[in-house]
Amino acid sequence: MSPFFRSLRPLILAAAIAVAGCKRPYRVGDHVLVEWEEGKFYPAYVVEVSGRARYRVHFDGYDSRWDEDVSVDRIAGLVEGPVNRPPPPTKVLRTLGLPAASSEPGAGASPYRVGDRIRVTWRGSTYPATVIEVEGKDRVRVHYEGHESAWDESVHIDRIANKRP
Repeated sequence: MSPFFRSLRPLILAAAIAVAGCKRPYRVGDHVLVEWEEGKFYPAYVVEVSGRARYRVHFDGYDSRWDEDVSVDRIAGLVEGPVNRPPPPTKVLRTLGLPAASSEPGAGASPYRVGDRIRVTWRGSTYPATVIEVEGKDRVRVHYEGHESAWDESVHIDRIANKRP
């Protein structure tokens, strides 16, 4: 190799590292997957850019008290397509006074579990939704897929189109 190309090697290496490390920073409104509990990723929206590598996020389906400042290393990337959301984090369950570990349904328990994907009827149409909270044996709180958490609601199981046995 000629001395000229040998002298360019560090510049080429630096340019390659710079290009590989370049990634579009997240912006307000981006729908991202964020690690909220160890090893579990939840869909969230960027609501504020706090610095080059820090973002304030709103977790999809949860109220604003759970908004959090996160570093870029907790963001797995942009959400593309439907997301199977894990059950609520332990800290959310504790705050709501619910048991952290889910148990098998017993007599009189709801046939639905947090995270179940269902279809809910509303004004003659059905909409895909995810159970975000079991409120009783015949009521669940749902998040409508593709809609803001402002549309989350508590529904009676009579409105669930794909009922479980």
